[in-house]
Amino acid sequence: MQSRVAKEDVTVGPPAGPRPRTPHQGHGPREPAESVPEALPGSVRRTATLDILRPDGLDGQIVLRGEARDARWDDGGEEAVLAAVTVDATVAVAPAPTLVTLASRPARPALERLAGRAALSGLRGALRAAVPADFADAGLLALVLDDLPVAVLISGYANAVEPPDRRPAPYRAPPADICSGWRSDGTMMLTIARTGSLPVLVGPPAPDLDARSGPGNGRPPALPRQGMRRRRRMDVSREGGPGGSSGVLMAEASFRDSYRDAAGDEQIVHEYVLRARVRSSDMTILDLVAEPRVLPWQECPAAAASAGRLVGQRVGTFRERLRETFSGTSTCTHLNDLLRTLDDVTALHRALESGEHAGTTSPTGD
Repeated sequence: MQSRVAKEDVTVGPPAGPRPRTPHQGHGPREPAESVPEALPGSVRRTATLDILRPDGLDGQIVLRGEARDARWDDGGEEAVLAAVTVDATVAVAPAPTLVTLASRPARPALERLAGRAALSGLRGALRAAVPADFADAGLLALVLDDLPVAVLISGYANAVEPPDRRPAPYRAPPADICSGWRSDGTMMLTIARTGSLPVLVGPPAPDLDARSGPGNGRPPALPRQGMRRRRRMDVSREGGPGGSSGVLMAEASFRDSYRDAAGDEQIVHEYVLRARVRSSDMTILDLVAEPRVLPWQECPAAAASAGRLVGQRVGTFRERLRETFSGTSTCTHLNDLLRTLDDVTALHRALESGEHAGTTSPTGD
């Protein structure tokens, strides 16, 4: 059955009635990770959190707070922090999402000059142009900055799921067929066509990833109510352990998007794990598997197979190329964001070999 919803933005109203507490019948996988795995001896770990906060309510400005760090574990399992960055931004929601402030530590004055530009379309390109050295080096700052427009996009989740008296006015949904979850004949678009409203997502409760984690993983601050968090991890090690001589790198990357509602309950919206084998001599991907852990709708997991398209390709240009080559119903917007971070394997490999942070140390980024 084909939906008659046009392949263009549609105005979506809030679902009627109180927010449900049981999953929609068309829900996707609900198997979240219970903890962060311990870092292996002789490995490098990159972690990041990006909080999407609404301190003035759902009609107010969006506050974005990002932190990321690299750490290395020597062959004896001792940890050394190599580098850390923070990013703070504010975004005005109306009449269209607009960047109000942007700052980082270490400071990059070129970023501050982006205030006033659109916070969605074209922002990634503007960020890359503002601090090209950070992106060329696949540095920590590039990881956080690359997530900013996505954070603005997914911030609308709160607008859709809160009870009617806490929601702003209806908003415009993404185009049909932009990804597997938004396919014309899928759960979301058919529900919109039938009712004029999005089906309400009820994600699984978010396990505390840090409760049983090993040392060095850090614990982010408590997520405020009506706040979202994107949390990332990437581990890179040598196949066969610290003394491995196969010339192959093992990379595991994961991310989780969660939301803490007005009642104080934190639920997961998206969660993926990615595992790759990369030939260290030329950074070619030998094997790559994406595992959907939590996704909104039953159509979403079909996109996981798209990760296999990158086998045989070289790490280093995915942030530039994936937007053009990974689109449509065979893909997932959020899996694409995880695939983009495979570029970071180059920086983490350098850190693994040298024991030093490989990112740019330019004081200004200009």
